[in-house]
Amino acid sequence: MNMKELAKICGVSVATVSYALRNDERISQAVRERIQAKARELNYRPNSLSSALVRYRTGSKGPEETPAVAVVYAHPKTSRRTELIQTHIDNLRHAIRPYGYRLKEFYLGETTDAATQLAEQLHAEGIRGIIVAWGQWNGRMVGFPWQEFVVVSAERNEVHPALDRVSMNHFSATDLAFHQLEKLGVRRIGLICHDDLPIRVRKNIVGAYLMNVRAKENWATDIPPYFYSIGEDGESFREWFDRYQPDAILSHRQIDMAFYASAGIEFPRDAQYAVIEIDDSGPGVESGVLVNEDLGSVLAETIAGKLHYDDHVQLENEGSLILVDGEWRAGRTTAKPPSSPATPA
Repeated sequence: MNMKELAKICGVSVATVSYALRNDERISQAVRERIQAKARELNYRPNSLSSALVRYRTGSKGPEETPAVAVVYAHPKTSRRTELIQTHIDNLRHAIRPYGYRLKEFYLGETTDAATQLAEQLHAEGIRGIIVAWGQWNGRMVGFPWQEFVVVSAERNEVHPALDRVSMNHFSATDLAFHQLEKLGVRRIGLICHDDLPIRVRKNIVGAYLMNVRAKENWATDIPPYFYSIGEDGESFREWFDRYQPDAILSHRQIDMAFYASAGIEFPRDAQYAVIEIDDSGPGVESGVLVNEDLGSVLAETIAGKLHYDDHVQLENEGSLILVDGEWRAGRTTAKPPSSPATPA
């Protein structure tokens, strides 16, 4: 049994298992004890990869030219999807160095044989490992020889059903955002999403939103999601806002605050505002769920482990999904929760 299998049995990420087995306090004591107990039950022992990584981190600096892991993009460098994932790629680049790898970026061409050309280029450069970045792949990798490589996908939609995927846990993030908004006494939460949201993520976000509002008594269930197009003015959004009168807005990801200003809406004056997925840990005004460095770290740990075991894609198997949780960041778009009344002496 390897760490990935143990993580699947425990229902957590590979990174969580790794931290728990090292008794790292970044993981709660209850979760550490549960994972450690399951490891003992299954007679799990740390493998040679763990020892090698510890030796690398503490002593070896490695050769000048370390082997490369490819990051493959569906779109050019200036496209929105490519730009959105860069924070996580930067974290991945930093996190993968202790494992003895560096990143090299590749962009899928537009020709009909682009997938074949990509495979030939990767083989020519001696690259075995691939990270699939966010993008609208839409069957553009048909015919790519996945079985000849070790692959982890960061794309939320399935590029190929046999690929292991690492993704933010949108259900958990939505639950967390609702929990934080509930503390502020809201009852009418409206959902706003980009209209180019990948279909799988759209289903997850809308489904988690509906599940939360329907689980609460006296919460509004009559507010349809608003789908936002980049570059639109705030007129249509203002009409939606006035019609449904939400006391809180929940956004899938960050939207330029100038858009809300153009609609004459200010947070938290007119409504509370929170973001389900904040990718950039830099300074920001929005309250919401911050992915932080975990997505890049889990991608690094997963691809390094698979490379160690030469775990090529098995086309006959269904890939695993590893979910990464975020943490709440209180920004300036939500009010402070009311203080609990003091307990009488």
